[in-house]
Amino acid sequence: MEKSKIDEILVSLGFGFPESKNDNIAFEETFEKYQFEADANKIDSEKILKSLKPKKKVTNIDYHRRTVLAAEIVYKLHKENTLGHLKLQKLIYLCQHSAQMDLYTNFLKQAMGPYDNRLMRSLDKQFKVNQWFQFSGGEYLKYQPLSKIGGHREWYEKYFSNQLSEIDFIIEKFRITKTKRVELIATVFACWKEIIEEKQLFNNEILIKKFYNWHPDKSKFSKQEIIDIIEWMKNEGFYPKIDLASS
Repeated sequence: MEKSKIDEILVSLGFGFPESKNDNIAFEETFEKYQFEADANKIDSEKILKSLKPKKKVTNIDYHRRTVLAAEIVYKLHKENTLGHLKLQKLIYLCQHSAQMDLYTNFLKQAMGPYDNRLMRSLDKQFKVNQWFQFSGGEYLKYQPLSKIGGHREWYEKYFSNQLSEIDFIIEKFRITKTKRVELIATVFACWKEIIEEKQLFNNEILIKKFYNWHPDKSKFSKQEIIDIIEWMKNEGFYPKIDLASS
């Protein structure tokens, strides 16, 4: 194809460059009001690259792993009257992120902290299908053991062999802790994690601000309660760590 023909095609598609005085005038009129408003210093290339990575396809094993983890928590705590849907979710969240597990969940910013509503429905169903537990919200002990209780354990030790100590630590640490306190800890943990991921300078004031911005319902916690939890988490060494695998 002749060069002139190629040029004509490029121009028709908008890829041509101005070559004459009239072309220059038209070009300047087109772009005279154009402004490049992006702040190059705020462009996070790492974040962009991570967002372009293909998402892992979820398999039945992924669903089974999270069910087995939840079953272990309930297995250890079903005789405690503090265990219900909300506390179970918070313990799953804390296990997943404190031990940096590759676990399929979708925790969203809800009034009660990080919460995955679909996960909860799935767990109730799978517990019953496997005859491990029956959830009874109106009972004093909300998770009633069924005929095959403990049937998850061989899978649990297989799936989480490298995280057994971290999971046991969390289960025992919060064994009798009331739901409201676990909600507070999980939300502070999530806000702390955001600060790390956003590479912000960390201090208590920034963390407290993030906490209150999480949801209007968080106003039920006083500033002193949040500060006390932050100090407790620091003393216990129980806070988000940098995930070297994804950094």
